[in-house]
Amino acid sequence: MIERRMIERRVDHLTRKRVAEMSPEEMRVALLVSERTGGPNRRAFDDGPSSPFIAMSDVDGLKALNDQYGYSAGDILIRRFAEVLTSVGLDAYHDKGDEFLCKGDSYQELNLKLTEAQQRLRREPFAVCGLDGRITTIEGADFCFGIGTNLEEAEVSLKHQKELQKVSK
Repeated sequence: MIERRMIERRVDHLTRKRVAEMSPEEMRVALLVSERTGGPNRRAFDDGPSSPFIAMSDVDGLKALNDQYGYSAGDILIRRFAEVLTSVGLDAYHDKGDEFLCKGDSYQELNLKLTEAQQRLRREPFAVCGLDGRITTIEGADFCFGIGTNLEEAEVSLKHQKELQKVSK
C-alpha cells in the first residue's frame, strides 16, 4: 500500500495570518483593486454587473518607454492612463500590463468617451524619472481600443485597430 502524506500547500504563514486578520474592507481592496492603478481590477470587472458593450484598450509604445526610462516610467504612464479613462466617465478596469477593460451601455458611448480619452492622453504631458535620475517630460501618449458586445469581439476589434495604426504610420 502506498502511503499518502498531506503536504501543506500554503507555506507562507505570515501572509496567511495577515489575510486572516484583514477586515472586510481590506479584503475587498486586496481582491478587487489593482495595485498598479488603485482602480478596479479584472476580478472587479468579472464580478461586477454585465454590460451590453465592452471595450479593450492598450497603451502604445509602453515597451519603448520602459526601455528608455525604466519600468517606473511605464508605471506612471499606466496610472496616468487609468486616471484619464475615469476622468472622461468610463467604467474602466485594469486588466494586466497596459491593458484596460471598459463597460458601456452603447457602442457610441464607449467610442465617444475613448476618443476623448485618446485626445487627453495625447495632449497632456507627464513627468518621469529616467534611468539617469533626471526628470523628463513626456509630451503625451497614445492608445488603441476595440469595442464589442463581449471580450472576444473587443479583442478582435483592438487587434484590427492596431493593424490599421501600423499601416498608417
